[in-house]
Amino acid sequence: MIALKSELAGRLVERDAAAARTQIAEVESVARQALAQVREAVVGIRAAGLQAELAAARLALLSADVRLDQRLAPVALAPAAESALAMAVREAVTNVLRHAGASRVEVELSVVDGEVRLAISDDGRGGAVRPGNGLSGMQERLAEAGGRLEIDSPPGGGTRLLVRLPPTAIEGPAP
Repeated sequence: MIALKSELAGRLVERDAAAARTQIAEVESVARQALAQVREAVVGIRAAGLQAELAAARLALLSADVRLDQRLAPVALAPAAESALAMAVREAVTNVLRHAGASRVEVELSVVDGEVRLAISDDGRGGAVRPGNGLSGMQERLAEAGGRLEIDSPPGGGTRLLVRLPPTAIEGPAP
């Protein structure tokens, strides 16, 4: 719909400026409605946890032609830990899309010596040496869950975020 109306507006602009403006206004309206629907869908996905956040990440990365590879250990996470990890995925993917210029992202969830680890790596430009508001917020949220964030981002070498959560992040006995 947006493409068709935009094309029509392009044809009309020379012949009938008023009709072209009408078509452009309709394109704007349809685009705003579509954006609102996407936002509603994303809010619904975000509320669903880590798996849903990974699905949303896959879609967002795919739309930017970025490949997502994931290896996820089967682990039952406590709700606060799952929420913190979902937020970490969301923030990392946002940063990849805005800043990294990456073609590939890798997400790995593992349990090592009882500690939950989530590694998120990209093959982008690196150089994320100064945490912005998003990474600072992620560090605060992880600290509340007893965890921490490590960032490795050499210029030209991609970025690797490592989230570490204590054994209390696991619901039930550790795998």
